Amino acid sequence: MRHQLMARVRAAGIEERLLLPAYASRWSGAAVAVHRILSLPLQVAGPVRRLRVPCDGGPLSVITRGRDKLIEPLRSRLLGPAAATEPEESRGLWNYKAPARSGADLILAEVHRWLAPQYRKAGWLIVPDAVRWKGAMKRLPPAEPSGSLLDDLRKVRQGRYTMEHTTEQRDWDEFFATMVEPNAQARFGQQAWTPSRALSDGLARVGVLHLVLRDGARVAGACSVRHGDTLWLPLTGISRGDPILLRQGAGVAAVSLTFEWARAQGCRVVDLGRTSPFLRDGIQQYKRKWGFEPVPDPLSHLVAVWIGSEAARQAFARQPVLVETGVGLEVYAGASP
Repeated sequence: MRHQLMARVRAAGIEERLLLPAYASRWSGAAVAVHRILSLPLQVAGPVRRLRVPCDGGPLSVITRGRDKLIEPLRSRLLGPAAATEPEESRGLWNYKAPARSGADLILAEVHRWLAPQYRKAGWLIVPDAVRWKGAMKRLPPAEPSGSLLDDLRKVRQGRYTMEHTTEQRDWDEFFATMVEPNAQARFGQQAWTPSRALSDGLARVGVLHLVLRDGARVAGACSVRHGDTLWLPLTGISRGDPILLRQGAGVAAVSLTFEWARAQGCRVVDLGRTSPFLRDGIQQYKRKWGFEPVPDPLSHLVAVWIGSEAARQAFARQPVLVETGVGLEVYAGASP
């Protein structure tokens, strides 16, 4: 068990080291290729489980193939708690043939990106664990903002926020320690992700830090990394993770004032990072209202989904997702594949 945990930690550390070269450098193609090569040994074989999930119309039979850390976020959000009905076994993860005789209402299978096209051709849906959000600077914010966005922007004006831009190491240290980490803990608790020292140092080496001030005090911030005409915003934070500052618009100021700076710098595209594939994800809805659109993330992991019953389709009707089509993303909301 300890060996498996350490292997996961090492894999996560390697993936984190690929973020900067993959998203904001001329080595993007090489970094993505390295990620896929390193992923392959972990996705050749994996555990197979058969689960029973309580449902209003009777229990659903679900088969999962692959690692829990990739399968469970999708399965649990779709269906809720489940109970295993058969002992776990290990099988190869390359069998993409239509499993019509499995008797399962739903099959969720971890799949390597190199095999995803074969799964898709065989009738599976391909659901990424994350999607990215990009927007054209000339359409940020949209010409006809929603009422919610107008209210957010009003808070920024009323708060009279200003912004300073810096690359000083002491300012980066303050940003990570007093804004990024406390804000992540306040929002996500034990599930919070914070950047490693290696990633923090990398961002400080190539990025720019944007700090929001109100009455001379630093209350929020964002960092950016530019590559060509695209500006990537990997991290934002609120001072001490203070929910009052959040409600007063400090977080919106970190985004909107950085957009103004980017526009003045001649940037044409903004990459606002990842969300889950679920349309009802609150962070996803926030990015949509700014005018961002989802695009495939080359570093995301994939789950192939086989739908074997109307009850399984209804689960997606309740929780629509973005699926990869091979040329982009589209919404799947329970229609027959």
